[in-house]
Amino acid sequence: MFGLDKDTTLYLQRLLLHVGIGILVSKFRVLAQVYLLAIVVYFVFQIIRQTNKTYYALGAAAYIAAAEIFLRMSKAMPFWELGKYLVIFFMLLGMFYEGFKLKAWPVLAFLFLLLPGVVVGYLNFDYFEESFRKAVLFNLSGPLSLFATALFCYQREIKFKTLLKVVDVMMLPVLTMVVYIILYAPALENIVFTTESNQAASGGYSGNQVATILGLGMFLAFIRFLIPYKNNLLNLINIGLLGLLTYRCLLTFSRGGFITAIVMMVVFTVLFINWAPLAKKAKATVKLVGLGVGGFLLWGTVMAVTGGLIYNRYAGETALGEDKDITTGRGDIISNELLAFFEDPFLGVGVGMGKFFRIEEEGDGGASHNEVSRMLAEHGVLGIFALLILLLIPLGFLLSKNRNLLMLPFVAFWFLTINHSAMRVALPGFMYGFALLSVHYAKQKRPKTKPKTTALSRQQALP
Repeated sequence: MFGLDKDTTLYLQRLLLHVGIGILVSKFRVLAQVYLLAIVVYFVFQIIRQTNKTYYALGAAAYIAAAEIFLRMSKAMPFWELGKYLVIFFMLLGMFYEGFKLKAWPVLAFLFLLLPGVVVGYLNFDYFEESFRKAVLFNLSGPLSLFATALFCYQREIKFKTLLKVVDVMMLPVLTMVVYIILYAPALENIVFTTESNQAASGGYSGNQVATILGLGMFLAFIRFLIPYKNNLLNLINIGLLGLLTYRCLLTFSRGGFITAIVMMVVFTVLFINWAPLAKKAKATVKLVGLGVGGFLLWGTVMAVTGGLIYNRYAGETALGEDKDITTGRGDIISNELLAFFEDPFLGVGVGMGKFFRIEEEGDGGASHNEVSRMLAEHGVLGIFALLILLLIPLGFLLSKNRNLLMLPFVAFWFLTINHSAMRVALPGFMYGFALLSVHYAKQKRPKTKPKTTALSRQQALP
C-alpha cells in the first residue's frame, strides 16, 4: 500500500529534514543563519551543476520566497529585504544560463514606468534624518522581485510535472515554519485571544505575514489534494498538512492569508473540474465533500479553542459583538494615498514619499498595506499604467491557447495579497511571475501501428 519508489523516498526524507530544521531552530535560533547559508550554497551549486537549470532556478526562488518570513522571524536575515534580493539573484542567475524571451517587453515596460517615481522622490526628499536609499528600496524591492521573476518566467516552457515539483519544493519551508511556530509559541491554553491579529499564536511575529505564508501552504497542499501523489503515504501526509496549516492559519486571527487561500482554492477547483475528464471530476467531487465536512469540524475546533472569538474576527465585530472597522485602519491609509494621488496625479509624490505625505497630513507615517493605492500615490498615472500592464499580461495569456492551470490562482494570490499586505515580502511578486510560465502537458502514448501521435488534451493530461 505504501510502496516507496526513489522519488517518494527522497521527498519523505526532505519532509523529515525540514521538520527537524523547525525543531532545531525553535531550540537554537542561531542555527537559522546556518540554514540560510546552506539554502543559498545548495541552490547556487545545483543551478551551476545541473542541466535542468530552469527547474533549479525556479525552485531556488520559490523556496526563498516561501522561507522569507520564517527566516525573518528566526532572526536569520542580516538585513530586512534580503529575501527579495535573493529571489532577484536566483532569477538573474537563471537568466544568465537560460536567457529570457524578447516578447517579454511588457514586463520591461512595467519597470520603466516605475523609474520616474524614483526621480520625483529624490527631488522631493528633504527629510535628512531618513535614508532615501532605504525608502526607495523598501518600496521598490517588491516590484523589482516581481519584475525579475516575470522576466524569467514569461512564456518559458515547462512541463506540468516539473511545475508540480516546484510546488512541492515551496511546501518544504512552509512545513519548517509551522513546526517552528507550534514549538516556539506558547501553549494554546496560555494564549489570550481577542479579535485582533494574534502575535503570540503566530510564533511571536506579525500575524498578517505569517498567515500569508500559511495560506500559501494551504493552497499548495490543496493542489496535491486534487492532483494527488502516486504514493498513498504522501497523500495522507498531505491531507494532514492541509488540516494543520488551516488550523494554525485561523489561529493567527489575520484574515488576509486565510481568505486569499480560500479564493485560490475556489478558482483552482473551478478550473480543475472544468478541465478534468469525467472520472476525475467524480473523484474530485467526492474529495471536496469530504474536505467540506473536515473543514466544518476544524472550524468548530477553532471556535472552541478561541471561545468563539474567531467568528467575531471574521464578522468584523469586537469581542462584545459590536461592529468595528473591518479594515483595521487600512481604509484610512488608502484614503490618504488617494488624496496624494489627486494632488499629484501625473507623476505622483515620488517613491518612498507616501509615508511622509501621511505624516504631514495626519501625523501618522505608517507603512502602506495596499500596493495599488501606494502605486497611485507615489507613481501617479504612470502607476496606473504599470498596474494595467500587470493585469493585462495574464488576461492575454488566458485568451491564448497555452494555459497554465495554476495561472489564475497565482495571479489571485498576488492581487489579493498586495491589497492587504502590499509587497512587504517577496512572495506576491514571485507568485505573479510564476504564473506566467507556459505549461506543456504530457503526450499520450499511442499504439506503434499508428503513424501519428497527437498532443494530449489538458483533460487527459491531469494526473
